[in-house]
Amino acid sequence: IGDFTPLAVILPQKQARHPSHLHRFCSTPHLWGMKNTMIKTLACCTLLCSALTGFSQTNILQGQLRDAESGEAIGYVSIGIPGSNVGTVSKPDGSFELVIPAEAPDSVAFSCIGYARRVVAMRDAQALAHSGISLQPALLTLREVIISPSKETKVRVLGMEKTGTAMSVNFSLNNRVNQNLGSEVGRLFKIREAAQLEAFRFFVAANNFDTVQFRINVYIAAHKQPGDNLAKNNIIVTLANRKSGWIEVDLRPWDIRTDQPVVVSVEWVYAAGKGNYLSLPIGMPRPGNTHYYKYGSQNRWKIFNMMSAAMTLQIRQ
Repeated sequence: IGDFTPLAVILPQKQARHPSHLHRFCSTPHLWGMKNTMIKTLACCTLLCSALTGFSQTNILQGQLRDAESGEAIGYVSIGIPGSNVGTVSKPDGSFELVIPAEAPDSVAFSCIGYARRVVAMRDAQALAHSGISLQPALLTLREVIISPSKETKVRVLGMEKTGTAMSVNFSLNNRVNQNLGSEVGRLFKIREAAQLEAFRFFVAANNFDTVQFRINVYIAAHKQPGDNLAKNNIIVTLANRKSGWIEVDLRPWDIRTDQPVVVSVEWVYAAGKGNYLSLPIGMPRPGNTHYYKYGSQNRWKIFNMMSAAMTLQIRQ
């Protein structure tokens, strides 16, 4: 259940393949247009990725998440083993299923916007899951950001619009669809003055699922690390009928304001029907850009400079 680098899932924009076969792409320099040293690095990372499918699965944790006060089901809860790639996201009705590896971990974590994060010892998880796991509502106190209306207010668009890249990053790995939920791809947007976030756009290069859902997260970037989520509620985007291309999200209803750099990410939270590949294009080298990737809902962030997904953020200052 160890970590692996997000470079392991960067591919030419074609149908996602099983991780154990990805080295064939990395071993051919002309497909990438990179130096041989980078090709070797990608090939090594791919070998690490292939190990993901090799662990023995001996237990399944099933249950439903509920609000500790109201008793209502909580959907889109991130569930996983802290610091590992083992994770998933609860369905809209709060139900979940998490495959636990043979190497028995110490605990499993549950987190969701608007609720206090809960960590449960693995020895207690099965009993709690059977009776229903509850999360305590929590209020996030955010620093007030005031934008004074004036004739000089300007609209700016930050980010990368290039979509015809030679690489892409995959959300979906074959045979691990629901255990891959919670993966995130994001980028850093360098906001320096008070701004209101108006719209976010991201490009889906490939998608063959009947239905998928993403959660848009807006994190304060403290020393380039994603911190508190500025969104007070879940921002859910639904793609039906294998939809791909540019996806635009109106952020104005959420009234998100900041005067600090932010990391905006696309988190895969739901999949329905048949499908086995889902990807975003990645541009490299992109001087001055920072790319973020997290494989697993409770995993650590991986950060890469001079890389960017096709994402833009419209702000008003």
